[in-house]
Amino acid sequence: MPAKRRMPFYRVLEIGSVFLFVLCTIALFIVLPPQTQAQAENSDQIEVITSAMPNQGWAPLTVYFSAFGSEAENAAIVKYEWDLDGNGIYDTDATTQSGYAQYTYNKPGEYTVKLRLTDALGNQSVGTTIINVRHPGSSSVDYWTVFNQEKVEKVTVSLSQANWNLLWANIENKIEVPADALIFNETLEDIGFRMRGQFSMRMSGEKKPWKINTDAYIADQEFNNLRQLLFVNAIGDETLMKEMLAYDMMHFAGIPSSHISYVEVWIDITDDTSPAEFWGVYTMIERVDRKFLSSRFGTDAKDGNLYKASHAQRGPMDLAYYGPSIESYPTQDGQYAYGKENNEEEADYSDIVELCYVIDGATYATPEEFATALEEVFNVDGYLRYQAVTDLTMNWDSYQNTGNNFYLFNNPTTGKFEWIPWDLTWGGEANMTIMQSSVVGISEHAPLFDNVFEVERYRKQYSAYLDLLMRNYFNEAQIYQKTYQYHELITPYLYQGNGDKMYTGEGAWFSLEQYENGWIELSKLTGKRNAYIQQLLDSQVYLLNQSNSP
Repeated sequence: MPAKRRMPFYRVLEIGSVFLFVLCTIALFIVLPPQTQAQAENSDQIEVITSAMPNQGWAPLTVYFSAFGSEAENAAIVKYEWDLDGNGIYDTDATTQSGYAQYTYNKPGEYTVKLRLTDALGNQSVGTTIINVRHPGSSSVDYWTVFNQEKVEKVTVSLSQANWNLLWANIENKIEVPADALIFNETLEDIGFRMRGQFSMRMSGEKKPWKINTDAYIADQEFNNLRQLLFVNAIGDETLMKEMLAYDMMHFAGIPSSHISYVEVWIDITDDTSPAEFWGVYTMIERVDRKFLSSRFGTDAKDGNLYKASHAQRGPMDLAYYGPSIESYPTQDGQYAYGKENNEEEADYSDIVELCYVIDGATYATPEEFATALEEVFNVDGYLRYQAVTDLTMNWDSYQNTGNNFYLFNNPTTGKFEWIPWDLTWGGEANMTIMQSSVVGISEHAPLFDNVFEVERYRKQYSAYLDLLMRNYFNEAQIYQKTYQYHELITPYLYQGNGDKMYTGEGAWFSLEQYENGWIELSKLTGKRNAYIQQLLDSQVYLLNQSNSP
């Protein structure tokens, strides 16, 4: 009978080590507290605030990220890791950048971006944000050709002396007359031409704002798939750049907003022998209409109700609740403040009344309860982004002060209202407060503004957006560079003929000397505003209730 072979000693050690490891692992799961076991999961010890600008747009899209406002309860945050491409791997360590990062998305799609924070005790928590990247071909308009911000395109409007006189006979009537137009070297015959605007029309001297209706007399006539072209005269802006910069900042913030570019406008009276006369440099701005809505929200959304706030025309759109029927709401000149831009024949205002009820009519036990209800019917994040841009640019002619210059769009694909900015400009008060109105405006009550800033997490998110904007756009160095480029672009055009009517025409607002210095002063104002807001963020003013904000 053969002798039994003994197991080698080294094999005994190997098996014993494995057995001991298994026992220790089981013991760890038994004795360690649940928080340590799950530290790779979300921990209530860390609050994660994940911010991105822009969060939507056309490819290629460069997005800037931050963790501003994130904090750990019992220890310092020691690691910031991002999954920027949405592949499930935290492959961007932004610890040395305090959580700031950027990424360019070249392919259209929806990306779920994650931020994982780790504190000194080993606790971890994850926050997410969604980035929507659209294919440029999905747009109904070739924005990159029509609204090319690197060029000043030429528009010449030709009309008879009689029709020109009709335009000026009574400007309040905004009479539309037939004309021909040469737009970017493309001829359109029998277009409709008239003045537009309210204050910008009444107070602007010779340099009126204009509107072209391409299909006024020829059905379905369009210019690059656009039926209306709007030319803004930049009243009150000696630089001719404030609206351009404001819209550009809205785009950077990820807010669905109009495209804008520069044009030179010439007027040619056809029944005299004089050549066309240079009228000025204008900003051409995209109209908010069904094509706009289709390009931003998809073709299935374009027929949703669209409301425009225009206090001069219809009174402030304050979003206060006056009752369950639109007949209870304020009117001006026989029109409801909630001006429908489409679907007027239906005369159904139940959706905007319901929004006002949620904002101002219902009673809530806590600010957070209000936030939950509001998020069911309104894209709050879009409003916070808008408010951050509006506050940085010190724009007083906005919702909380005048109930003016925005659209509300009820997106039928989501069941939520979207905030769309309009008619943007800058103020001049560098120390203008945030999170509370510092201007005595037309609106007596702005419940959306007031109630949103009662919610702590909204104040934190809004402050994170201010921080992102100031780091990457709204600072003296960036604005100096942008205003210098625009100044170099448009200056040669202002001196054509007898000069731009804003500086040389009857009722001119400014001198050309003011124009030459204005862009530098604008960059200095930006520096002062940036410093003031940075001081508020450093003092963590966003943690305070808005009614106690300085």
